[in-house]
Amino acid sequence: MSALIRAVPRFLRFHPKKIAFDVKQGRMNSWTVLTGAISGLVGISYLGIKLWAPWVFSDLQYILDVVRGCVIPMMSDIKRGKLIISRFEDTVKKHPQKTMLVFEKSSFTYSEGNARANRIAHAAQGLGLKRGDVVAIVLANEPDFIWTVLGLQKIGVQIALINFNLKNESLTHVIRIVGPKMIFVSRDRDIQQAVSEVQSELSEIPIYHFGETDNPNFIHLDPLVQGSSDENLSGDVRKEIKMRDNCFYIYTSGTTGLPKAAYIPHEKLTKSAWSLAVLKFASDDIVYTALPMYHSSASLIVLGNVLRTGATLVLRKKFSASRMIQDCRENRVTVLHYVGEIFRYVAATPPTSSDADHCIRCAFGNGLRKDVWKVMLERFKLPRIYEFYAATEMPVGLINISNKLGAVGRMSPLLKLSLPCEFVLYDQENEDVVRSEDGLCVIAPLDKPGLLLLKVDEKRRMTFEGYKGKESERQNKFVYNVVRAGDCYINTGDSFTRDKDYFVYFADRLGDTFRWKGENVSTTEVAGILMELDMLADACVYGVHIKGNEGKTGMAAVSLREPPGDLSMSMDQLKAIAHICERQLPPYARPRFIRVVEEFVYTSTFKQSKLKLKQEGYSLTVIASPVYYLDCKHNTYREMTQDIEEKINTGLIKM
Repeated sequence: MSALIRAVPRFLRFHPKKIAFDVKQGRMNSWTVLTGAISGLVGISYLGIKLWAPWVFSDLQYILDVVRGCVIPMMSDIKRGKLIISRFEDTVKKHPQKTMLVFEKSSFTYSEGNARANRIAHAAQGLGLKRGDVVAIVLANEPDFIWTVLGLQKIGVQIALINFNLKNESLTHVIRIVGPKMIFVSRDRDIQQAVSEVQSELSEIPIYHFGETDNPNFIHLDPLVQGSSDENLSGDVRKEIKMRDNCFYIYTSGTTGLPKAAYIPHEKLTKSAWSLAVLKFASDDIVYTALPMYHSSASLIVLGNVLRTGATLVLRKKFSASRMIQDCRENRVTVLHYVGEIFRYVAATPPTSSDADHCIRCAFGNGLRKDVWKVMLERFKLPRIYEFYAATEMPVGLINISNKLGAVGRMSPLLKLSLPCEFVLYDQENEDVVRSEDGLCVIAPLDKPGLLLLKVDEKRRMTFEGYKGKESERQNKFVYNVVRAGDCYINTGDSFTRDKDYFVYFADRLGDTFRWKGENVSTTEVAGILMELDMLADACVYGVHIKGNEGKTGMAAVSLREPPGDLSMSMDQLKAIAHICERQLPPYARPRFIRVVEEFVYTSTFKQSKLKLKQEGYSLTVIASPVYYLDCKHNTYREMTQDIEEKINTGLIKM
């Protein structure tokens, strides 16, 4: 645009005849009027944009970069039916001797990885597996996981990625809902033991294992694999596979109930494999992850981009806060994969002189708190942090490429043209969107939390596949009549706020937000305030119901850095909590109950599992440790007794 402004004077300078002043007519000719109008319009428009919408230029550049570097090649793969497993085989031809995987003290080239995947594929065919069959894999972060998912993709088998931490009823549930033809189990003895304990519930499904085992009813997979060919299979094996065919089942985290198996079609793998193009992710990158591979962030985004580009993956079996930066240093890692909780643990380690001694050019992930973000930038000198928002089931996500502290991306009016979405008001009490008199959704103001809805659009590949055996839950994800009558949007279940520059900030997951005294309370916000106290190791905030009261009030379960044996708190500790809550939270957001736990239960993605805590509430009949209630008159916490609990429940003590 500035170039256009500069061109106008040049035009006038080299066309003197066009601007001759007609003395007789007393007016300028049409060329002069036209060029003057253009110059004035362009100048005013440019100044107006600079003053009132400065984000337009950066957004245009961002859209151009994304379209050119990501969308065009991604859509080309989708339209041509180019599967990620075929992309991987192309990468093998380009970089056969390049290191593909580093695991503990072992490393594997792309040629070696392909050979191992081929053996799995041929062995699976020998077991009678074919396109469309389902195999449940219960594998840890180990090379077997990589070779197995690649090998099964080579023959079109659907793969259910099972959380290896699950046991008993939960483990039986996630396996049964996908109806697998067989189960592949890790060489890890603890994982084998968990599967052995539910084998009687899965008696009709054959179970194959890697490595050695103590279970005589398992079938040894290693001899079958080792005796199979390491040559690529014929391309005819996959010629019938369509982009919309399912490839994976990946489970929701299950923070409020049993997990659901989300459909992950091949098209979604392709989208995920191109997602890091905006980070300039390339073949010379070395990416590090310690997140579980059965989760979409690691299996779809990290592994997908590695296979597409020919980069190197450094995989760790378990996360270690004290070793992460050292691991990255030793392996010359350039891209670091995280979730916020992981960085929180890293930030809590004692500082060392080598904290900033690494080759990391960027980190990407989600769920990073502002205070931890600052530590990672200042203490560990990470050049850029790309915080993103995504959900396993959703067709698209957001990403913050601006290094804006706390943001998960931007959504300006211009960017909304490329990603049709809306942030709408949501009524926690009625658990539904807020609608105006005309029946349409009420759009949330920038500074108010708004539920993110994504518009269903087949042409833009904006679809929602749902969950295995849960068609009703798929339908429940749709919101109709949002902006105009008859339209349809996907409910992400997450709310966000936006600032004046249209940066988007995660507010809360709707199930974790509660309504008290007519106000919505963000559990994330309250937990963040509590964590400013050095005496606390962690905090989990949730809503509990008090008889005779509308909505739910806040309760905080905390863990202490130096917990006593009876999990009690001193008066000084209780006063500190009361003081910081009074100072930084509105009255309705202050937790009415406090309890201490020895340790929290976490989901596979390091999120606190709140289900049991919510079920226990503040009841002394089910909680063995002390429970403290907020004495609102004196603004302090006191230990609750059976008599006080009864008075709270009957309304004699007002909360």
